[in-house]
Amino acid sequence: MNYFANKTVVVLGATGILGQLTAHDLSERGADVRLIVRSPNSLAFALRDLPVAVADITKRDEVAAALTAVSHGQSVDGIINCTGVVAFGNFSELSDEVAQEVMAVNALGVINVISLATTSLNPEGFLASFTGVAADMTIAGMGAYCASKAAAKTAMGVAARELRRQKIRVLDIRAPHTETGLITRALEGTAPKMPEGLQPQAVIDRVLDAIAMGEKDLPAEAFAAQSN
Repeated sequence: MNYFANKTVVVLGATGILGQLTAHDLSERGADVRLIVRSPNSLAFALRDLPVAVADITKRDEVAAALTAVSHGQSVDGIINCTGVVAFGNFSELSDEVAQEVMAVNALGVINVISLATTSLNPEGFLASFTGVAADMTIAGMGAYCASKAAAKTAMGVAARELRRQKIRVLDIRAPHTETGLITRALEGTAPKMPEGLQPQAVIDRVLDAIAMGEKDLPAEAFAAQSN
């Protein structure tokens, strides 16, 4: 049985590689996919027929309005957050503006989505978010990014407890470095040399399988097979 068949799933951040693949593959698996993006003009052509609403994830009221718009005020079966930004540089080098944006998108954005899950998700639905392996690391020159992801991981862990009574599954996705091109679009600074990352399609395959199988956590080691 196809777990996603006829399920309504909202994907936030569908203009990035992970979000594009998530939305596409959910559709291929039979889901009724709805999108929330900040820049609709950046949507891949193949996704432009899907219902879409515009919101800045750092603004809870915008996300709430977008969820209502794409769902027509009805509860949905799943929400997958694929948003994220990165910046590089020591704490003393990173501008205040960029540091705040990194924390706002990667940490506060996740909290905003979690806060809306109670009223937006059907019982036994799911909430998943791409936190990334940086949540479990302390890397010089990536302090703000790691801190924002660690905060997101904590928020998702608390959400798993808070949403348990509604039987809503919460999946924190801490995939290893993945070749999405995000590091070339840093808000500030230059990325350190990194080993080759995982292929995005392999990551999405693993994530969607994990959701379908009811897994409750996806740390970096859960992607070991995808690195071979």
